[in-house]
Amino acid sequence: MKIGLTSDTPSAKWCRVSEIGDELYTYEQDVLLKYTDKLSFELWVCFRCLPKAYEWKPKRRFYKDENALGMDLLIEEETIRPFTGGRYHPLSKDEQRLIMGEIFYNFLIETLKRYKNKVPGIVEYGEELIKDTHIWAIKNKWLEM
Repeated sequence: MKIGLTSDTPSAKWCRVSEIGDELYTYEQDVLLKYTDKLSFELWVCFRCLPKAYEWKPKRRFYKDENALGMDLLIEEETIRPFTGGRYHPLSKDEQRLIMGEIFYNFLIETLKRYKNKVPGIVEYGEELIKDTHIWAIKNKWLEM
């Protein structure tokens, strides 16, 4: 099982979403490779950091021709760079990672539930993948204990 990563984020110093998203290559090595013989699809993940005003919605889709499960995730700019007291207050990289981790983990759970009958192997190994993902996410500071 492999991962494909992409992002759509501002190039500003305060936005660390793309950089943090690249940490999922470690997830591929530590977790997904364990499922190479069990889950044959690729996991495509796109992290977008966009303003609320764009009204963009997260999406998920199984690309049958490419045998890939795609997750297009949204982290709102206002969440990681709140405007209070007349100023922007960007969150630290660690705080941004926790926000992304929660979004990624919850979206992965929901995606596997939705596609369990459409993507081979999810029924048998989806719960185990979620448990391994949870352990990885805590270990790598994507989720708090």
